[in-house]
Amino acid sequence: DEFFQIPQVPMNAVVIGGGAIGCEFASTLADLGSSVTILEALPKILPGCDQDVARTVQQSFKRRGIEVRTGVSVTGHTPGSTGTTVHLDGGESLETNLVVVSVGRVPNTDGLLLPGTAVGISERGHIEVDEGYHTAEPSVWAIGDVIDTPQLAHVGFAEAIVVIKDILGENPAPVDNSRVPWAIYCHPEVAFAGHSEASAKEAGIDVVTSKHRFSGNSRAMILGQTEGLVKVIARKNDDGTAGQVLGVHMVGPW
Repeated sequence: DEFFQIPQVPMNAVVIGGGAIGCEFASTLADLGSSVTILEALPKILPGCDQDVARTVQQSFKRRGIEVRTGVSVTGHTPGSTGTTVHLDGGESLETNLVVVSVGRVPNTDGLLLPGTAVGISERGHIEVDEGYHTAEPSVWAIGDVIDTPQLAHVGFAEAIVVIKDILGENPAPVDNSRVPWAIYCHPEVAFAGHSEASAKEAGIDVVTSKHRFSGNSRAMILGQTEGLVKVIARKNDDGTAGQVLGVHMVGPW
């Protein structure tokens, strides 16, 4: 939240967290003229994205001067007169004017419940619900960012529809979080839904994939933004042809 209140563009910045929001902040800062470093503890940025998409973003970031460092942990920082020193595991440190901590949000549920209710809250602060969003208290449901589902507006909207249909006795199907569409507004832009190639294989599914690059797309050429691709992951039929579409991952303009 404080990012939007900074009084001036920093000469350099460190973004802690290479997920969706971290990459958006890093891309924004680079567009404004900052020298940016992303520090991500996982082996790659944009977890959940297909590896080909994440690699395209990382290569684009490199060309724009954004340094991406994966597999690193931040242990703390020491404020100074013009910025701060970020400390990494292994004893390394980075001098920077600005640190953006982008490692996810937590639910704002402290003090939410009055004594005597059966509604439960997990150690991470999420209100506990079943797949129909019922709490342990009759006639109390919970949806949106206070429960442990993707923190996206369209997810909360879909969950609300399920709850209303449940109240009306229509026996609705729960939201399938494995098929939620995601959009990430870094540059290049990213969008995906469903399985990545890796997650489909980890689930034991035999797949075929198809990749189509924007370098051969006429509209991308007109825009002068030919970087990117569309990748489709499908179940492999017995005859080797593509069957059910399991995931679509995109990176590129618009």
